[in-house]
Amino acid sequence: MSEVKKVQVHLQAVANAPILKHKTFNVDSNRDIAWFTLTIRKIMNLPADQNLFFYISQTFAPSPDHTFGVLRDCYAVKDCVNLQYSTTHAWG
Repeated sequence: MSEVKKVQVHLQAVANAPILKHKTFNVDSNRDIAWFTLTIRKIMNLPADQNLFFYISQTFAPSPDHTFGVLRDCYAVKDCVNLQYSTTHAWG
């Protein structure tokens, strides 16, 4: 059985997004954006009718099925995936 590697993820609030106390997370490389969205929604205590968007490079939103392993391989800077988050559309 192969070991699942962790991906360091750094979050940056944009627009009107609430600021998180912890901005850096170590996420299993096989986890996807959909899972991460649910996790961050719980941490932020967002109501069900409130949106949450993630962006890469302040330009596009990764699809919900993108895994963090793929995001690391394609977009990591110094082995860290930097995501911006917002509760309204900010880019893209």
